[in-house]
Amino acid sequence: MTGPGEIAGLAAAGFWACASLFYSRTRLTAWQINFGKNLLASVVLLIHLTLVTLPFGRSLFQADLRTTLLLAGSSIFGILIGDTFYFRSLQILGPRRALIVSTASPLFATSVGWVFLNESLAMTSLLGIVMTLGGILIVISERSDVQETPGLFPSTILKGVLCGLAGAVCNAGGATLSHIATHGAESSGSQGCDALEATVIRVCVAAAGSLLSAIVARRLMPTMKAAFEVSALKSYGPAVICGPWLGIWMSQIAYRNTLLAIAITLTCTTPLFAMPLTRILYGHRITLRGLLGAVVALLGVYLTVAHHSGNTAVESPESDDGIEAASQDL
Repeated sequence: MTGPGEIAGLAAAGFWACASLFYSRTRLTAWQINFGKNLLASVVLLIHLTLVTLPFGRSLFQADLRTTLLLAGSSIFGILIGDTFYFRSLQILGPRRALIVSTASPLFATSVGWVFLNESLAMTSLLGIVMTLGGILIVISERSDVQETPGLFPSTILKGVLCGLAGAVCNAGGATLSHIATHGAESSGSQGCDALEATVIRVCVAAAGSLLSAIVARRLMPTMKAAFEVSALKSYGPAVICGPWLGIWMSQIAYRNTLLAIAITLTCTTPLFAMPLTRILYGHRITLRGLLGAVVALLGVYLTVAHHSGNTAVESPESDDGIEAASQDL
C-alpha cells in the first residue's frame, strides 16, 4: 500500500504535466508568466484557506515564525527563482527536452537529504529512483513528430539546458526547506504546519517577491499589463489551477508525508502523465519505446515507495488533521 505522501506526489506530477502544456505555449516571457501565475494563485489559495478554516473557528495561519521563514526561503528558491528558470527552459527546449533536464531534481534532493537531513534509503528505493529516472528519460528522449517549441522566445540549446539545470537545483533546494518546514525540526526550532497552509505561505511569498522585484526593476505596470492581458490569461489561466494551486498543494502533502528523495522523485514522473495529454491535445503518437519507458518508470516508482509505504507518515496531530482535511477538500 502507498500512503498519502506517495499518492499526493503522483497527483502533483499529473497536475504539473497539464500546467506545462499551457505554459509552453503562452506568449509571455518566463518572468511575466511567473509574475502572473504567482499573483493569481495567491488569491485562489487565500480564498481556499479561508473557506476551510474560518467556518470552523480556526485562525487563518497557525505556523510559527521559524516555519514561516523556512517556507519563505523555499518559496524564493523553488517558486520565484526556480520556476522562472524552468519556464525559460520550457520556452527554449520545449516540454520534452525541458523535462529531461528537470529530472535532475531527485538527484540533487537525494544528495541534500543524505547530507543535511540524515535520511537513509534502502537499496530497493535507490534502485527505484534510478529506474524511475531511466524510464522517464526513455519516454521523453524519443523524437517527437509534432512541433514542441512554438519559437516565441528562441535561444541556444546550451542556454536552455543551463536554465533547466538551474531550475532543478532551485527546485531541490526549495523542496528541502519545505520538507523541513512542514515536518518541523528540532534543529531549526520549527513546529511545522499542514500542507494547505504551507502552500498558501509559499505562493503568497512568491507573489510578494514578484511584486517587489518588478517595483525595484521599475517594470511593475508593463509586467502587470502583459501578464493580465485577456489573451494571456486565457493561455496560462488553466495552468494556474493545475500548477501553483493543486500541484504545489499536492507536493506539500508529499513533502510532509514521505522522505524527501521519494517525494521529489514521484513529482518528477510528470512526463508519464504528459504522454497521453500530448496524444489527446496535439495528436502525438505514443510509440512502443514510449510505452516501454513508462513501464520501466512505473516499476521504479513502485520500488521507490514499497520499502517506506508503512512508515511515511509523520506523527504530528495538528499537521495530520490539516492534511486529512486538505485531502477531503480535494
